[in-house]
Amino acid sequence: MTDLHLIKDRYGFAPGAGYVETNLPSVRFFWSTEPVPRAPLIYNAGIVWILQGHKTGYLGDQVFEYDPDHYLVVSLPLPFDCATSASPEDPLLGLFVNINPADLHELAPLVEHGATCSKKATPLGLSPAQADGDIKDAVRRLLKALSSDAASKALGAGIVREIIFHALSGPHGSALQALANPDSHFDRVARSIVEIRERYPENINVDALAATAGMSAPVFFRAFKSITGSSPLQYLKATRLNRAKGLLIEGGIGVADAAHQVGYESTAHFSREFKRHFKVSPKQAQAAGYQPIDI
Repeated sequence: MTDLHLIKDRYGFAPGAGYVETNLPSVRFFWSTEPVPRAPLIYNAGIVWILQGHKTGYLGDQVFEYDPDHYLVVSLPLPFDCATSASPEDPLLGLFVNINPADLHELAPLVEHGATCSKKATPLGLSPAQADGDIKDAVRRLLKALSSDAASKALGAGIVREIIFHALSGPHGSALQALANPDSHFDRVARSIVEIRERYPENINVDALAATAGMSAPVFFRAFKSITGSSPLQYLKATRLNRAKGLLIEGGIGVADAAHQVGYESTAHFSREFKRHFKVSPKQAQAAGYQPIDI
């Protein structure tokens, strides 16, 4: 693909793995020239598009592939496991488009779905979707625009809105529709996730989160698990550990400092939970370097 070569030349993806900002604030590229074994990560709410190569995702009992023909709709920031297939000869290259809440609320009413999401609807917050010709065409035009500073400024934001519109119209647009539906269970759980991600170092309990969501604790627990695939406390733990991994790798701080900053009082307890979660110790993660979270 000519546009893909232009993008590679424009952004200069180095050997290894990582991600890079583009000249559009809502869009990032990520890449890998080596395989990455299954490991936990967190994507922000957005649309994940694999331009070259493929990834395998694991969420609870669900196993799914996303590749140039299957994009990923992430309607809420969710922890899940992911493995990357890549090599220097066949690298992976992907595109991440943030979902602007203002765009979502403006575009959602324009999309016709067979059934409107009810207040009790709880679609899963992360779903792979088959890519049709319209969204593929929009992604191709976005790539072309991103190879030019002028085209990015003139056309980029409009193409991003078009991609969100097509995702809303797609097979898993109901999850995005639910997020735009005020006072749905999905919207209430989304509010509690914002609370977790802003206050994760603090002592947060399920009753407080349920109160934030305006739900009883049992109803909140069931809704949260059906939407995210994990319990509220599992989500909180995953958020803390992913943040700690980022601090260790990007901030260059010690294990004890990282543990304290994300809310652990005991460094030993933190280290045990970190190794159980990532399958490597904090020091091993720090030595490995690449931190593929929150893109």
